[in-house]
Amino acid sequence: MEKETVIRPSLLSADFVNLQRDIDEMVSLGITDCHFDVMDGSFVDDISFGEPLYKKIAKAYEGKIAFDVHLMVINPMKQVRRFIALGAKEISFHYEAMKVSDLIEVQAIRREHPDVRLGLALSPETDVQMGINLANLFDFFLIMSVVPGKGGQSYIQGTENKISRLDLYRKQSGLKFFIGVDGGINDITGPLCYSKGVDYLVAGSYYFSALSREEALCKIRKSLRRNTI
Repeated sequence: MEKETVIRPSLLSADFVNLQRDIDEMVSLGITDCHFDVMDGSFVDDISFGEPLYKKIAKAYEGKIAFDVHLMVINPMKQVRRFIALGAKEISFHYEAMKVSDLIEVQAIRREHPDVRLGLALSPETDVQMGINLANLFDFFLIMSVVPGKGGQSYIQGTENKISRLDLYRKQSGLKFFIGVDGGINDITGPLCYSKGVDYLVAGSYYFSALSREEALCKIRKSLRRNTI
């Protein structure tokens, strides 16, 4: 099975009654990374799942699939350290939840845990310039193409322009950060974002609601074209 490194299913859209089945299927389809949304009911309205579930599935699927942690929480730096302690290697949190003092903590975590990739998530209302201003502090950016907190939303048109700006800055500055996009991703919006410079696509309902998840993956993959201009 060909490894799937671009498309990351969002566990938030999985069938929680049959979670092991859904993760096993991802592994069988060659998916290398799965998106793990942590929602606290404060930064966003809903509550999803947290450390106990992460601890169990990360251990059960170690070496088979990696779970990137997306923190939609207030006081994110506290949670970053807790998930690092559980073995998480890729963690993003929101610009909108940050305090100025958190920038010092980000630098400290990067020194203490050089093997952990830290990412900054930008909600739709946030100008991508806010991320560009902090680009030297982060390993990747997660561009939200829906309002954070709920699955099944439609892609916000124009998100691809944010991606283009961030990718252009990456090229001009010589920085090596990755870019992800999360929300309303399907076989049309996914390839669009990829053409603008995204490195990975977080797909929730498109993947988990598909009659054939393998075909859904193939449909996106066949349409991926990188814009080289």
